[in-house]
Amino acid sequence: PPARRAALDHLRALFDAQVCAHLLQRDPSPSSATPTPPPAAAAGAEVVGEVQRVLAEFLRANPAAWAPAVASWSTDLMGHLSSKYAGTPGVPHPANLTELLQLWMSCGATRALMDIYTRCLAAMPGAGPDAGVAALLDTSVRHSPHFDWVVAHVGSSFPDTIINRVLSCALKEFCAHGGEASLFGGTAAAAAPKMASVVGILGHLAARHSGSIKQEVLRMFHESLGPGREQHQKAAVPFLLQLAVMSPALLGTVSAELVDSLQPPVLNQLHHHFAALPREDLEKAVGVVVHLLCQTSAGAYRILQFLVDTAMPASVITPPGPTLHDGVREGCDRVVRLLLLHLQKLVYHRGAGTGGADTAAAAAANHPVPFLEALRPHVRDLCVETLRLERKRFLWQHQLLGLLAVYAAPHCAADALFFLLALARTPEELALATQLHAVLSCCLTDLLPATVHACVCQIHAGRLPEPQVAQLFRNLALVVRWEGGEGAAMGAQSGEEEESGGGEGGAGAAGVSLLDTNRRFTAAVHFSGGVWSVFHAGVIGKGLKAAAGAEEPAPEELSGNIQTFLSILLRCCRGGRSGDPHPGEPRSGESRSGDPHPADPHPITGVNPETAKAVAAAIVETVCPEASGAELLWPPEEQSRGTVERDLRICRRFRSHPLLFPLLRVVAAGRPALCYCSVLLRGLLGSLMAYWESCRESRTAGAPWHLQASCALVECLAEGSLLPPLLGNMQEIFQHVAPFEVHLLLLSVWEYLRENGPLPQKFTFRAERGGFVRDFSREGDVGKHLAVLHSVLHKNVQRLGSLAGRFR
Repeated sequence: PPARRAALDHLRALFDAQVCAHLLQRDPSPSSATPTPPPAAAAGAEVVGEVQRVLAEFLRANPAAWAPAVASWSTDLMGHLSSKYAGTPGVPHPANLTELLQLWMSCGATRALMDIYTRCLAAMPGAGPDAGVAALLDTSVRHSPHFDWVVAHVGSSFPDTIINRVLSCALKEFCAHGGEASLFGGTAAAAAPKMASVVGILGHLAARHSGSIKQEVLRMFHESLGPGREQHQKAAVPFLLQLAVMSPALLGTVSAELVDSLQPPVLNQLHHHFAALPREDLEKAVGVVVHLLCQTSAGAYRILQFLVDTAMPASVITPPGPTLHDGVREGCDRVVRLLLLHLQKLVYHRGAGTGGADTAAAAAANHPVPFLEALRPHVRDLCVETLRLERKRFLWQHQLLGLLAVYAAPHCAADALFFLLALARTPEELALATQLHAVLSCCLTDLLPATVHACVCQIHAGRLPEPQVAQLFRNLALVVRWEGGEGAAMGAQSGEEEESGGGEGGAGAAGVSLLDTNRRFTAAVHFSGGVWSVFHAGVIGKGLKAAAGAEEPAPEELSGNIQTFLSILLRCCRGGRSGDPHPGEPRSGESRSGDPHPADPHPITGVNPETAKAVAAAIVETVCPEASGAELLWPPEEQSRGTVERDLRICRRFRSHPLLFPLLRVVAAGRPALCYCSVLLRGLLGSLMAYWESCRESRTAGAPWHLQASCALVECLAEGSLLPPLLGNMQEIFQHVAPFEVHLLLLSVWEYLRENGPLPQKFTFRAERGGFVRDFSREGDVGKHLAVLHSVLHKNVQRLGSLAGRFR
């Protein structure tokens, strides 16, 4: 052992001489720059064989002592020889890996070194092989690309071992150089030079051993999320992200299997992993993911479907099995929005500096976007998904269609319009085609003739059945009528036309259609609540909208209309059972004094939760369209100050439309559908709290509508199981206390909802009860939220003593 280093250094000269002699024999020309070999070359070959046998005996006798040192020596020597003779005549270029491998494996010296190194790998016990692989990586960093033939041969001989240990060593190196911080700071490749070597090794092995690479990467990914993981394993996800950034080919190898493995439990674990990151690092991680998505081509359509499926709001009736954390849905929603925004930048910046938008299509070949390239064969599938008009989903896919049409113009644009025209069955669906045309016509010339030509070609080719051809002609005729000004607008009536009232002095009387104006000025599909939302404020010069001239109906007529509407709605929501009373009407044997009021309690049973969810979505879209798709979680009170204007508008809508409170009661009966009205409940509660805080009335009876609204709101929250029974009963004392006390009581409701958000996942279906229930006992002690209520009861005990028992 004391002479081991000196002996190995002496053997370096022997192997160098043998390599020199081998290359000289291959190219004996006088112009060769190869040094003159020693005269004892033949004897040296015998010595090389003897060294190979002696080292093999040492490895068998004491592998722990000899294997790491000999492995490092052999790899370093092979790297040195590969670089030293790289420019020698007859040595192939490093890019020609096959010929380079044949050359060096035909040389007795380098073949012996390769045999010694592979024996070292096989002899290393336990975790020892990591040292041998680390030596391989170190040498690859110093002598790449001339050393790649060694990596290719070793990896082909031991694919599973090399892939596993290469990834393991690279992960430890990644952690040693900062791990997640280096990735999010963009310094991982520079700080950990072995990463580039790992990318090269896996790139060599991907052609024949992609299955082993997939298996090892997925194993590393899942082990990093499991319990009992080591510190370096926690950085596996950022490490794999860094590998994918450096090697798009590796990303394509594992993307399909990785998406299939992202089931709810795995996604929830990922959310828990990233939730601990600082906000800045989290934003950078999302940016890395979006960048990788844009560079992904393998399985792009499958990845897109996974993202939009995961980002869609949860159904009221949750399927059996583990459910997704709300943070996962919000994260996927953000990824989809950022992906669309990034794709938009890539698409519309391709033509920059080349002559404007008309030359954008010509520049596509110079700036390909792999994600969009992979979606080109799926234009029809995207059109079919868009025409389903599923909330959020169709908006994203419609915008993606527009980006894909511009990217792959002109054929993709004409095909997308053709499929939308041929497959649309309703005016709402057909409106998507005209909206897409409005988006594309500003940057693509001759789009309409190209679309007509595509329709004619499809018909002549006989690719459409007769019913679909007839539907295409009907849709074309309807579009022509719309362009000619006949008939109604393409979509629903516009939170502007409704308020104009059609009066003589309104915009309609002046011959101006705000909806048509919106179509001209908004050359994109409406993305409610997103960064692409555009609201047209009217026409300059038309003045204020005139008030409606028609007289309002009598209160009895209003009440009757409301009851009739709610009766029809309830029949739709629960199957139309006859004999049920209208909401607000007493059942047989019940009596009630005074005129009925829409906000009075009413018995509603048997409402289908999914139908109630649809009603909730319609209410939100009608009352506050810009808040559609808002998150369900309840923000802190101070955060609500940024939505004061919206909250006041919501409150005014509830005051001017007495039908809204009964509709909320219908939704509450189909719990947990009331959760999807969270944005309206927040706005209404925030406005009422602000009113009672500044109210100067001595008693709450001085503000009758606000008193009724406060009572109706708390009662609705209790009926929808968003409040526990004790808090839900507090509305019984509102009329007996002072305004500032109502403010304090509503503030306790706000704090409870902030800590116990209105989420559908908190409800479970109980077959014995025939519906969803919420177990408040599992959500912590409600006592701290009752302190204000008990204090108010104690202060007003002379009036409220008889009610005190209901709050214990």
